Amino acid sequence: MDRLRIALQKFVEINDQEWSYIQNQFTLKTFDKKQTIHYSGDVFRQVYYLKSGVARSYFMDLSGKDYTWQLYFRDNEIFGYNHFLEDSVSHYTNEPSLLTFETLTSAEFYVIGVEQLDKMFNYGKKWEYLARMYKLRHFFIPMYQRSLSIITEDAQTRYIRLLKEHPNIFKKVKLHHIASYLGIAPQTLSKIRKKMNLGE
Repeated sequence: MDRLRIALQKFVEINDQEWSYIQNQFTLKTFDKKQTIHYSGDVFRQVYYLKSGVARSYFMDLSGKDYTWQLYFRDNEIFGYNHFLEDSVSHYTNEPSLLTFETLTSAEFYVIGVEQLDKMFNYGKKWEYLARMYKLRHFFIPMYQRSLSIITEDAQTRYIRLLKEHPNIFKKVKLHHIASYLGIAPQTLSKIRKKMNLGE
């Protein structure tokens, strides 16, 4: 969990005693490839911090077609918004989640209950500040940027943005999941890549 400590210390200083307490709140869990972590219709009660592997969250329309909402994998970023699997809206409204979370490869996560996380964030001003930054970085900013991107950008612009943010994504995630995340058909993504001389 050293990467998590480095990430958190971008916002607050954490001494060894505090870090020992934080580590003890998490449980390491291993999941097989294509294993469902959380089902839509259930209230989200835990936060998953990605140690290794690749996962996604998705929702389904009335016809049964699924749409990838977020892709989770490790790249060069220490503190990536796609390192945490969570649905804060479901937990804090106590409403069923619209998202299903599944692994795309075998994966490992450090897991903590949302209520445990909230108790930790309530220990003092430092932790309250960390909570605000956590929610800003992992929920509000990604939601805002993703919503604006889907509404205002064309497919090629969204693709270029994705490559800029995650240049190694095609080494980790299959093309059809990336296409779904971008809101386009796999054939459209292939055409964009060929147009930009990136090939398959």
